Amino acid sequence: MSDFEPQAQSDLAATTSPEREKGRRRSMLVAAFGTVVEWYDFSIFFYVATILTTEFFGDRTDSLLLTLGVGAAGFLFRPLGAMVFGHLGDRVGRKSALVVSAVLMAVAMLGIAIMPTYEVIGIWAGVGMVFFRCLSGFSVGAEYTGIMVFLMESAGSKRRGLAASWAAANSEVGALLAVGSGAFLAATLSAEAMSSWGWRVLFVLGALLAALMIPLRRMMEETDTFKRLQQAEKKKPAVKHRRSPLLIAFIQQPRAILVAFLISSIGSVSYFLNITYVPTYIEEVSDVKNSGSLALGTIAAVVAIVITPCFGIASDRFGRKKTLALLMAVFILTTIPAYALLAGGNTGVAVLGVAFLAVPAAGWSSVAAAMVPEQFTGTSRFSGMAIGYNVATVLFGGLSPLIATALMSSTGLTLAPAIYATVIVVVAGIPTLFLARNMAGRPLAEVDRDKDLVPA
Repeated sequence: MSDFEPQAQSDLAATTSPEREKGRRRSMLVAAFGTVVEWYDFSIFFYVATILTTEFFGDRTDSLLLTLGVGAAGFLFRPLGAMVFGHLGDRVGRKSALVVSAVLMAVAMLGIAIMPTYEVIGIWAGVGMVFFRCLSGFSVGAEYTGIMVFLMESAGSKRRGLAASWAAANSEVGALLAVGSGAFLAATLSAEAMSSWGWRVLFVLGALLAALMIPLRRMMEETDTFKRLQQAEKKKPAVKHRRSPLLIAFIQQPRAILVAFLISSIGSVSYFLNITYVPTYIEEVSDVKNSGSLALGTIAAVVAIVITPCFGIASDRFGRKKTLALLMAVFILTTIPAYALLAGGNTGVAVLGVAFLAVPAAGWSSVAAAMVPEQFTGTSRFSGMAIGYNVATVLFGGLSPLIATALMSSTGLTLAPAIYATVIVVVAGIPTLFLARNMAGRPLAEVDRDKDLVPA
């Protein structure tokens, strides 16, 4: 009998306890809420970027470029955070990694909120901004991947897709919260007050949300999968030096890391170009003003929130690969026509284009939330997934809007972003369908000892 089987049986028996089941569901709710905070933090920085420009870098002509560069620097620290927190999550526990991540996220946002301006401390204001933004990026290296792993491992085998999809859906809730909070303050305060201190309120709110996560996460129950793997580890002969989980993933599961990278590449491109980039694109290629473009961006986010759990359910019922294949077809067929609708300048028609873009983007993120962690065994699931996801996010998420804008400028084609996104989906999607394993519906105890995943 395998090391995993006795524990799997005891876990099954434990699930009959109403109190334990209640604790498990509470832990999943707390974990899912984490992406709200993460994406609030990400979105609010760019929402007030023009204010931060003068506050922290003075009246230099390249101040806005510097501010956006600081935002990009936060992205670059994600893979480093992924390596550190992935190791912590696989060695000490999923819960512990998420608690430490929340602490650092709260410190980063509070640091920005109370940082003196350029007028007070000169160049050190910009230095402080860079430090806290990089700290934020470092902590986020654990957030989305850690939450997906936690939700997927906590859910029943038949509902992992639905459970993990809430991490993707809540990211849009966080973005909407950021836009709504910023719009409320901008409408309530004068322009002077907003530039002077109003923007700080937004970061204080983010710090409070992150701080709230700390005690809530401390009360979460560790996943049964990690507990089972810990018990199995105790039965192994003691060794002086243990290989790091990330090294194990690279040696034993390179295929899983590649699949994580490919799936996340498509997820990043589709999310950032089909949802986040929409307001900017509309303003660049049409006569629609800022308020109209933001309204369309909000519609895209709402569509994504509604559609995301639907595709999580579909992937549980019909399988991850079939659902991804359907989403690929929808993406390829609708992206270019949808961008054409956005470029037409008619707000009513653009709503249809926004919906066409949001559906495959949200659906892909939904299915990926469960499918990517299912590619790994539990011993290196956090580490392997974190590095694959975050490297893809840096390359194809943070850079996609810049690449899209550069392509439009160099080619003169307003549909260049759509063509770029479609090419990425085809190039990364076809090998994904061949390489990815469909683990939907299989108990994780079975996945963790699968001979295809762990070489003999």
